[in-house]
Amino acid sequence: MQKPKDLIELSYLSEAISDMSFLGLMRLLEAARNYNQKHGVTGILFYDNQEFGQIIEGERADVMNAWRRIQDDKRHHRIQLLEIREISERSFPGWLLRFYGGESIARDYPALAEMVGGLDKHSRALLNKMRSFEQ
Repeated sequence: MQKPKDLIELSYLSEAISDMSFLGLMRLLEAARNYNQKHGVTGILFYDNQEFGQIIEGERADVMNAWRRIQDDKRHHRIQLLEIREISERSFPGWLLRFYGGESIARDYPALAEMVGGLDKHSRALLNKMRSFEQ
């Protein structure tokens, strides 16, 4: 049985070096899903207007290894760690990584529509609202 203190959630924002194509985003997502599946990491990724927001969760060592990979990824910069917190259970247990672009966030979560189009401007509010929808 996994102890609650072994689980953490990490959230961050970053900016893409250049506007990513749909194919580029799908390649990124596939590579992240493969890595996450092998390492027991789950989470959610947002991309809108060259900005990423992500929540990743799992055992501390696995999340911190994923975080190091994220920081070393040259496709983005201005990486801003929002929060690392201990959690008692995963918010996204069935998601190896789920991707949301601006249009799909607004469609699937109408309450978030006014926050799309600048993740950095509304970062904490957006991530906190997404957490609350998934629980």
